[in-house]
Amino acid sequence: MGAIIPAHPMHIEHKHTVGKAEAIRRIDTLLDGLMRQPPGGITIQEVSKSWSDGVLNFSFKAKKGFFGVPLSGTIQVSDDSATMDCDLPALVTTFVSEDKIRNDISRHLAGLFPV
Repeated sequence: MGAIIPAHPMHIEHKHTVGKAEAIRRIDTLLDGLMRQPPGGITIQEVSKSWSDGVLNFSFKAKKGFFGVPLSGTIQVSDDSATMDCDLPALVTTFVSEDKIRNDISRHLAGLFPV
């Protein structure tokens, strides 16, 4: 048997000036759109998301071709920032670099909360 390759923890924080309620609304709208039309030929299945006091717990299975990986994490929203924490499965970072994933997520957050 081969060794199990651990997941890569990812932490991204982005400042905003729109207030907690509006930030939650924007993040929720973005996530709904990404789940309906995921990028790059990826299929999203088994979606679960729930908000509780400014914290979103999410999980889903991302599939491309024969490969599928579960992803889960949290997004915590405060009055002036949004912080995402998740573990990227090693299979994901084998095909797409962690830097690219981080940059794409940061770009989406910047689009939600322009300076």
